[in-house]
Amino acid sequence: MNWFKPLSIVLGIVALSMVVAAFYWRQHGDPATGRLLAQNNCGVCHDLTDKKVNERGPYLWGIVGRPAGAAVGFHYSDAFIQRVQSHELHWTEQSLEQLLDDPTRFMPNIAMTQRKSQHALAFEGMQLRDNRRDLIAFLKTLR
Repeated sequence: MNWFKPLSIVLGIVALSMVVAAFYWRQHGDPATGRLLAQNNCGVCHDLTDKKVNERGPYLWGIVGRPAGAAVGFHYSDAFIQRVQSHELHWTEQSLEQLLDDPTRFMPNIAMTQRKSQHALAFEGMQLRDNRRDLIAFLKTLR
């Protein structure tokens, strides 16, 4: 019976460590899950590589911390340009969170959110906060 108390203490420490690690992970996002989300949600229109190729949308390499509208050679919509000119915007974790949560509220009338014949893949937002965190965690790796 002398071994029971030390074993229970060790198991308690392990369990507590797992809870803390899980909490930390959910607070900061999982880049591996974010990569899958980016490929499925963003990769259709945006280049995710360091080649910085503009496609239907501007490239996303280096987006976190970049001023909005700074993708060289991309023709942004008039609504996007007006929004950026009226309120200076940098792509921070917070601004990306707002865009990913509800893009039409964050930037009304931008091409990315419009379902037109030339843009049938409009982005309508990501409902789950954990998914947004994971996606942003991945975008932060694009350096």
